Amino acid sequence: MHLKSDITPVSDERIVSYWKLGKPVTAGRWYNIYRAKPKSLGAESPYDYVVKMVNPHLRTNQLQHALDRLGREAIATEQIVHNNVIRLLDAELDRAPFFLVQPWMPGSSFDRFQSAAKQTTLNRLVWVARQVAEAIHAGHEKGRVHLGIDPSHVLLGRTGRVTTIGWSQSHPVGELAWMPHDQVQLAMYTAPECFQTNYRADTASDVYSLGALIYKSLSRRAPYDGQSVKDIAEAATKSMFVDLMIKQPSCPPSLYRLVRKMLDRNAAKRPTMRFVLESLIAIEIQHLSDPTLIAL
Repeated sequence: MHLKSDITPVSDERIVSYWKLGKPVTAGRWYNIYRAKPKSLGAESPYDYVVKMVNPHLRTNQLQHALDRLGREAIATEQIVHNNVIRLLDAELDRAPFFLVQPWMPGSSFDRFQSAAKQTTLNRLVWVARQVAEAIHAGHEKGRVHLGIDPSHVLLGRTGRVTTIGWSQSHPVGELAWMPHDQVQLAMYTAPECFQTNYRADTASDVYSLGALIYKSLSRRAPYDGQSVKDIAEAATKSMFVDLMIKQPSCPPSLYRLVRKMLDRNAAKRPTMRFVLESLIAIEIQHLSDPTLIAL
């Protein structure tokens, strides 16, 4: 079974509900993403939005999973109104074509920035981490756990403002959570408890993931890595990660201590995201004029 696409062609244009589709951004396994604009606007107006649509060629057993993730993203981004969280502008989740609409965010994902920049200042790195903490804390305040924090889900605007995406993996606190078992990139930032059977969404898991993101930015390797999700899961429960002070001696002691707490294998011993946020703000203020360069 395939979805019947309800995209209306108008000459060379494609219309979805109230939206005129422009150039495709990505065509993935689950979703196709297009630049878009309101169909009422003229030809010269820019495509300042994106339409994220379920891939119309999914089979029945894949469709429900794709719809579940799209629904989670819509719920999370509607509930969490924050400057560092992608906004929901429109959605159609009851009938094909299933889609949601968000603003187009010019800039680069954090992983692409790291690959292109090669190095950055310590204060900029802490600034990025603090903005991610702001977004995730806002989610926790609404009872929502992100469960998908990795550099590809952190967008850097042209001025350095962070927008978090990837909320399709989010779950309410305490809900039995389905974790992807085929995404090695995400697994490197996933808390050890998330690999357990019957894992239920816990805010402490996001604290770990942000700690892993900071650790990777400072040391150029994830706390635990491997060629497969299984390898990473085994390493996360058995191996010791390389000490951050050995890998990055320029790391301030206060940030080093914070990251070690965030990466504690015992979820109950990790700080709250509120504590992480307050700590990062203090570190950011302390190092506002710090010219220390960090190799990426």
